[in-house]
Amino acid sequence: MNRALEFSLVQKIRRRAKPLADVSEEELRKSGLSLKYRASIGEPLEKLIPEAFPIVIEAIRRSLDMVPYDVQIFAAMQIAKGRIAEMKTGEGKTLTATMPSYLHALTGRGSHVVTVNDYLANRDHELMSPVFKALGLTSGVITSETSPPERKKSYRKDITYGTAKEFGFDFLRDRLSLSGGTSSQQLLHRELNYVLVDEVDSVLIDEARTPLIIGITDPEEQKLTEFCFRWAAEHAHSFVQDTDYKYQHDKKKVELKPAGIQRMRALPQNEGTRCIPIRKLYEYMENAIKVRRDFQLDQHYTIRDDKIAIIDEFTGRIAEGRQWQRGIHQSVEAKEKIEITPNVGSGATVTMQTFFRLYEKFGGMSGTVATSSREFRKVYKKKTTVIPTHRPVDRKQLATTVFSDIDSKFDAVVAEIASMTAASRAVLIGTRSVEKSERLSRLLNERGIEHEVLNANQLEREAEIISGSGAIGKVTVATNMAGRGTDFILAPEVRNAGGLHVILTEVHESQRIDWQLIGRGSRQGEPGSFRIFVSMDDDVLLQGLGPSKTQRLRRKYNSLPARGTHSRKVFQFFQRAQRRMERKHLVDRMILLKQDKERQERHIEMGQDPYCDVVQG
Repeated sequence: MNRALEFSLVQKIRRRAKPLADVSEEELRKSGLSLKYRASIGEPLEKLIPEAFPIVIEAIRRSLDMVPYDVQIFAAMQIAKGRIAEMKTGEGKTLTATMPSYLHALTGRGSHVVTVNDYLANRDHELMSPVFKALGLTSGVITSETSPPERKKSYRKDITYGTAKEFGFDFLRDRLSLSGGTSSQQLLHRELNYVLVDEVDSVLIDEARTPLIIGITDPEEQKLTEFCFRWAAEHAHSFVQDTDYKYQHDKKKVELKPAGIQRMRALPQNEGTRCIPIRKLYEYMENAIKVRRDFQLDQHYTIRDDKIAIIDEFTGRIAEGRQWQRGIHQSVEAKEKIEITPNVGSGATVTMQTFFRLYEKFGGMSGTVATSSREFRKVYKKKTTVIPTHRPVDRKQLATTVFSDIDSKFDAVVAEIASMTAASRAVLIGTRSVEKSERLSRLLNERGIEHEVLNANQLEREAEIISGSGAIGKVTVATNMAGRGTDFILAPEVRNAGGLHVILTEVHESQRIDWQLIGRGSRQGEPGSFRIFVSMDDDVLLQGLGPSKTQRLRRKYNSLPARGTHSRKVFQFFQRAQRRMERKHLVDRMILLKQDKERQERHIEMGQDPYCDVVQG
């Protein structure tokens, strides 16, 4: 890619947009309809960019009183050509998306825009629908609340906003309908033509380890399995690690030992366990033990309306509509003594990797994709392009500090918050879980520091909390990714004092997630700073280095100074653990992709729909 030539085309597009300010709305719409006709008869879309983008730019100016920057036009060109663009936080991805989505909608075959949640899908659609209307195109939105008839209407629009989950599940519903003999005219989707994925790393990498599944249930079996889940949850506490079971930290797998099997056989039975083969009971008990030790309330899940709601480990948000598979979800419900949902079998399933590769064309954008360029190239055959920022980044990194334990770390975090607010700064603090965000909140209350908490229990107020987070002395405690997709607007006094200060209270399993939090500040050339605080009892060490190595490190560094240490040597252990977790997750994604491909091949050999595990009709 010759950047000089690309940016010369950007200037050409901008020059072509200027005279359009004098044309009438009808003439602007006619220009768009002319392009639509040319696209419909097969003229290559890439050749239409110099004419299509100026029209969109003028429609944006008239509808929103905004004009895209050169770097936004440049990014839109890359995305329109099917590439993945890295655009830093605050560079205007929502506005950028209008140009490629409009270009690909010209064919009349539909253009999908994927966002990370329903709120952003609604927000972006409402904001941009006047632009598309001015261009003579229709637009719609699909959320979890959209009814099937409305979904079908939205898919018939030129441009449709929604989440990956909604688009993917509707695809699976269509496959099940086809297996049952439904005609193609009755389906929700029409075709998978073009998709633009916002926060593409979150959707296609972070969420790629969790396939989309539409399940089927066996009512007769359900009552028996409920007895078994509750029986296992009731007795799981009595099993001792290394005596009754062994735990594989790298696989997070529980396996009963002979002593555990004997203990389980001696337990009192119920009407469900008496009807289940003994080997099946092993699975129930192993799941119950695993859930008891690895799945924690307000870290991995929360309870909303008497139901288990998964907390997405990467976003800190509720993972709407998702359930853990292989009985884990039901084991968590039994642990919390709430109603057990049906333990479903797979009726239709697809991975994110497979689903998005079904689109004829797709592009994407995010603030952190460059480090995953190899995976995008290998799995999706996509090139990544780093987009320059509109203004130079003005961000200061303060020395990373390592502590012996979480108590001394949080004391230092509170002290730094107090120091920053006293200097008229705004502060954003990222935590790894709801439990830790609320623990930090209690410490701030004890110090009399006013603050807002943004986690999976307060996401209804997300936009409200973020909108005021740039005020003088404002403190926002958030799970690491909460607030993504919304902007921190700094008060002038905060900007003059040094901008938003971002504090990471742990490193994540992926360095990209850390940088997504850091990127919440210092947007559009604004000043800002960040610091990383870690402690030797952080989860990432155990997850990445294993129990024996972690225990040795904790013994070695159990008496660090109360103020912590800035030692790069010590922090390297955290970085090493993080890299190992990144590699593990990559392997998990590759294995899932391979399994998905093999399953589809088996189904095709049997003359069955490649995405459905049941034969209907």
